[in-house]
Amino acid sequence: MVVRALRSTIGDLLGDQRALARGDGWATTSVLRSIRRVALLVAAGWQLVMLLASFAALGPAAWPLVLAQLVLAATALAALRRRIPAFLVPLGMMGIGLWSYLASGDIDSALVFAACWEIDFASCLMGLLVLHRISILLVVVPAVATTATVLLALPDWGAQLPVAIIVTQSSIILAMRAGLPWLLRLAAETDAATARAETAALRIETIRRTSARLAEESRTLHDTAINTLGAVANGGAGVADSERVRAQCARDIDLLRALRGERAANEPVRLRSLFEHVPLPVRRAGLGDEELERIGRLLGAERVRAVVACAREAATNAAKHSGADRLEILVTEDAEQLRVVVRDSGRGFDGAIPDGRGIASSILARADAAGFSAEVTSRPGAGTAVELRVPIRPAADAQDGERVSRAPAWSGNDVGASVSALHGRAGDLWALGVTAISLVLTLGGGTNRYFALYPMIGVMLLAWAASRSAALRRGPAVLSTVLVACTCAVFFLSAAATAFGSDGAVNWQALAPTGAFVLLLSLDTGRTARAVGAAAGIFVAFGTAMIVWRTSPTAGQITVIAALVGLGFVVVWETFRARVGRLAEQAERARRRSLEAELRAELDSAAQADHRRWTDAGLDTSVELLRAIAEGERDPSDPELRLACAAEERYLRQLVQLSPELVHLSRSLVPALRLARERAVDFSLRIGGTDTGDEAAARDIAGTVLGGLRAAPRGSALSASLFPVGESLQLTLIGPGIVPQRSLGPGERHERIGELELLELSYARDTVAAGNTEES
Repeated sequence: MVVRALRSTIGDLLGDQRALARGDGWATTSVLRSIRRVALLVAAGWQLVMLLASFAALGPAAWPLVLAQLVLAATALAALRRRIPAFLVPLGMMGIGLWSYLASGDIDSALVFAACWEIDFASCLMGLLVLHRISILLVVVPAVATTATVLLALPDWGAQLPVAIIVTQSSIILAMRAGLPWLLRLAAETDAATARAETAALRIETIRRTSARLAEESRTLHDTAINTLGAVANGGAGVADSERVRAQCARDIDLLRALRGERAANEPVRLRSLFEHVPLPVRRAGLGDEELERIGRLLGAERVRAVVACAREAATNAAKHSGADRLEILVTEDAEQLRVVVRDSGRGFDGAIPDGRGIASSILARADAAGFSAEVTSRPGAGTAVELRVPIRPAADAQDGERVSRAPAWSGNDVGASVSALHGRAGDLWALGVTAISLVLTLGGGTNRYFALYPMIGVMLLAWAASRSAALRRGPAVLSTVLVACTCAVFFLSAAATAFGSDGAVNWQALAPTGAFVLLLSLDTGRTARAVGAAAGIFVAFGTAMIVWRTSPTAGQITVIAALVGLGFVVVWETFRARVGRLAEQAERARRRSLEAELRAELDSAAQADHRRWTDAGLDTSVELLRAIAEGERDPSDPELRLACAAEERYLRQLVQLSPELVHLSRSLVPALRLARERAVDFSLRIGGTDTGDEAAARDIAGTVLGGLRAAPRGSALSASLFPVGESLQLTLIGPGIVPQRSLGPGERHERIGELELLELSYARDTVAAGNTEES
């Protein structure tokens, strides 16, 4: 394990990290774009500090150096728009750092101290902006050149600083190349997890919406053509008005053609349609047309359509079963609800709602799917009342409600949690990295007055350990206090190690305090904790600078610059956090638009498959019967016509009993029902509530069933059942002449039982689509 970790680290250090940046997911894109933008802004912003330090140290003689700094700042800003290669910016910073050394000549000046950080930041930026391993050479070679130049041009500085330049820059670039891959891999893992979740969500959403559409189409078919055919088959009051029956048949033909995709569906219905196409005379009560129009606009087209469909099914049931000769439809507005009551004075029933179609599906299930309530009240001899209660909201709220009711499965994805995880990992990496660099610099012989660097490193490790403590994480206030105290302590100890800027200031580890504070920021401990921590750090830093300034203005300037290094980095880190968050939100919106477009394409494809489903169902017989009645070619009271309508009604009822939740199976098995009808085979189909894993398995099952139906003699019987068994779906066929359509696998069998054949096959099951057991 240690060897593997070592190999991985070496691979990160010496490998080409561009491969980690090739992902196009939101996390990787957001992190890389944020790093680039923030790094270049740091390069441009630090030139302001260099400019002030140059004037303070050199006076009017600083102008050539200042102009170079301004050009570099402009170059960094231009690189934001990718007009020039980004690696030129850190190279320019290294050059300006060396120029500042030579221009000042005073190792203890504020300009030299600022120039040290110019070079340090350049190495950091090179590691962030150049992911190729050549970044190591782009840092080490200039560092060696700077060291050689200082040794030759400024021999009185001694060897400590020149050697420290090589050690520091090498440590920085290696630390950056070791740490950045961890962050990029986390981003890539986040993108991969998001992609997997979105693929599953798209599939689930497609199944959900397709199932909902199929369910509504089945309900509509039941409420119209099936009920019409049943009414003709049964005779009685339901067909007493021939004109009404012919008009209903014409409307049902339009519906069947729309199901088969031959024509577009009718325009959205309005609430006043509650009183139209009702099979019995209606006594209307309650709101007028104007009020209904107003409320309809608030409800939205989908909900209005569902309300009208529920009411019509209630009226149809009354005409078929109640024995009443008229209906009452009451529509009122009550407590921000639309109340619709369909009441008859017929024979009534005991109030128990049987499972299946009719009231349970066409009224109760439809109302629930549309987001309103339905209640059926009845007693024997006292008639039946169906009451619908529909929430009314202002138009904007109603539209929002419809969007929520149709909210896709991916709408609940928590991008914020993923961004927080990225920030947390980045904070951990920075805290460990800055601690490791402090340790290297300390062991490399950095200025260590009062041995202050040793406790400083201990406090830095304490801050990291505290941030990992589960107990402290449960108490954010305590953890925040610990991290703020560590930040202040590390700054004070790092200042003390250089005698507060008066001894070896170029070795001041000014970034060391940022480790604890970045942990505070990354833990999302709240604005108050961040504000208090920032105020405490500023107070300690600038308070120290004011005290030092009294004895040495130069040391005071150095202390201010050291404070600005830490404070500036905190600002940069917060900018990075905010930038990643904003880019993640933008990417999330773009991703959702893309998924919505993909979903629409999937739904369009599914709609075409649904049209094929109804085409495969062989609705021609139904259409022809309804057309003959609608055009007056046949009398609804004709006994032969009534028998034909009864047979077609039974077939359609069997058809709609295929659960819409079984998206693959319900489409594939429709031709089997049609073939059984055409061959006069007594076909019994029993299926559970689990779909196949894909369309191919469903087609295989359908092919096997169709083969059994073709082999069965006319007038014979065939039984088919499909239920989950263990991790599979088991198809069982029993009938005459059954022949397997493929080779049998493990656990499958084909044998003869008397005059019948038994065939058992296994298929992969789907764990997503599940519903109640249906039997037909």
